[in-house]
Amino acid sequence: MRILFLGEYNSSEIVPAPIKVGKELFREFKKASHQIYYLPYFQDGKIYSKYQKLFGYERINENVHRTGIFPLIFFAIKFRPQIVQLITPAVYYFFLLPLRFFFKFKIIYSNHSVISIMNKKYSKLRHYDKARFKLIEKLALKYSDKIFVLSELEARFLRVYLKVPEERIEIVRNGITLYNINKEYTDYTTIIKLITVGSIERKEKGLDFLINTLRLLGRPIELTICNYEDQENLKLKNPENVKIFIKSPMNENDLREEIRKHDLFIVASEYEPFNISLLEAMNTGIIILASSRVGLTERFSEDLKCLIFKYNNENSLLGRINYFLQMNDETKIHFSSKIREFSNDYSWVTVANDYLEIYNQVLIQ
Repeated sequence: MRILFLGEYNSSEIVPAPIKVGKELFREFKKASHQIYYLPYFQDGKIYSKYQKLFGYERINENVHRTGIFPLIFFAIKFRPQIVQLITPAVYYFFLLPLRFFFKFKIIYSNHSVISIMNKKYSKLRHYDKARFKLIEKLALKYSDKIFVLSELEARFLRVYLKVPEERIEIVRNGITLYNINKEYTDYTTIIKLITVGSIERKEKGLDFLINTLRLLGRPIELTICNYEDQENLKLKNPENVKIFIKSPMNENDLREEIRKHDLFIVASEYEPFNISLLEAMNTGIIILASSRVGLTERFSEDLKCLIFKYNNENSLLGRINYFLQMNDETKIHFSSKIREFSNDYSWVTVANDYLEIYNQVLIQ
């Protein structure tokens, strides 16, 4: 199959989730001997010139090339992709739309979060940038043959509010790299060690709610906050019983080693379509608590639903934490095993095969 990936790309291991998804799927398709290329753009106007945006070319890795508009068009004409997979929101790939009439390729748009929701409630972008991303979303939803979303909540929003036909929406899943790093529940400690992943700057991550709720627990707590980029503890009000540690960016192996040093992994998000970091934590076997607004919880089996708390409900979160504190080692080991078992179904190989199955269906249609 001839597949063309378009969107942001970064060769670093520590990157935002949408870029990580694109990189990992690209790697799996390439290993499976599909003809595939990844073409990011000269996106940042502070770094790249107008000439580069139009005519630029830069080889990044094997089959990964940064291109301007005209090299992108010429490459697509020569390569003749069957599938064009849009990884992150950008305008440059819409210059390929006229080529569809000649080469009949299919366009798939990965909708990692609904821009309309982000613009309205959470985004701190300038009005110009908000308008630009809204236009990108509008074009992508109109001209894509399939829109990939990560939860039923996202799918419902597209159907009801953005009037996207049901048959063009596909609920997919993200994946993780499986590691043999396992949490062991044997030692008792008087200090509860909690860990989460998220940016302090992003209000939808619910960190203020989490910290305010921990204040009510009334016992010593250590909370570690990790993120994919550096952040400072400047805007967080520390309760007397909560000691907060801000961790620098870590690769996947180091992050999971850090996770297993803790007792409990918590995701308190108000808006989180999937959350790869939660899935990575689950792969260690650490017991997790997740907000009802986290899309991944839609996929939990019945025996894991007791680990979900109502978003913005202090009593619900406190109840789940106390439920964990009352567990004996045998119960913790049981949950740990179930959680790790759940994560094992989300390897990148499995997710890539899911994508290929959908690609084949789209091509047949």
